[in-house]
Amino acid sequence: MDVIDGLRRQRPCAFDCHATLTAAQRIRAIECIHACDDALRGWGYEPLYDLHGDALWQEAQRADDPGYFKVAVRFGECIYRRLVGSVLHEVLHASFGDTTKPNYGMRFGLPYCVPADVPQADEADHLAPHNWCEARAWSGVWILGARRFGIDWDVKTARDVGTYCFTGGNAIVPPKAPGWRPVAHVDPVHHADRYLAHARRLEAEARAWFTEDHLADILRQIDAAIERGKRARRRPFPSARDVATIAPRKAERNEPCPCGSGRKFKACCGDPARSAPSPPMFTR
Repeated sequence: MDVIDGLRRQRPCAFDCHATLTAAQRIRAIECIHACDDALRGWGYEPLYDLHGDALWQEAQRADDPGYFKVAVRFGECIYRRLVGSVLHEVLHASFGDTTKPNYGMRFGLPYCVPADVPQADEADHLAPHNWCEARAWSGVWILGARRFGIDWDVKTARDVGTYCFTGGNAIVPPKAPGWRPVAHVDPVHHADRYLAHARRLEAEARAWFTEDHLADILRQIDAAIERGKRARRRPFPSARDVATIAPRKAERNEPCPCGSGRKFKACCGDPARSAPSPPMFTR
């Protein structure tokens, strides 16, 4: 599902964004999503707006395809808070990474596994670049949103804290692809206090990294990618004002599911077993 279809199929969300944000805020949110979509495509990626972003990401992990240049950006129904935060997060990842490679140059097996040939004593060093990139991409969402797009409300990323792998714990996640082995790490669910202490220290360092010079460099990269993406649009984007007026509507049980799966809503996103909260997954 592309950005046009994804934004047209608006559903009620837990934050009740359509009612709790002003029309001007909703317009800025759509403008932000459009621009981030342009930027990602300008870097050579294809953003995916299907509701089940976690499932798409896990499929990419299992495939570990060096030619896969798609990016899952939507994690549920929320557009004006969750989707805005998610696309900003991905754009920041792209600005820090190697956009000539899938997943911005980070291997799909990360973060809770490492290549099998990495010695156990080197696990923390091997994971450090991932953790640092994730911390800047997570912490920079609110900085970039305010500076570049005038986002003056609290947006949300796909997770309420960055997804890192801190060694020295006892949690194990089986590898999704061959050639990888699990890392014993601090679990963010069962050892939340310990995980959050590590994460907040790292994120404080990441926020301090966003000096005026660093931010100016990021904005130059993003604006150049946006211009490339605009020229590569497959069809014109509808106006942000028009999209922002679309009232969210819950799909009826027998209607096609808004996620684009082709199944009826009751057998897809409307199935309580599918819509139940899931534990934290891998992130980019």
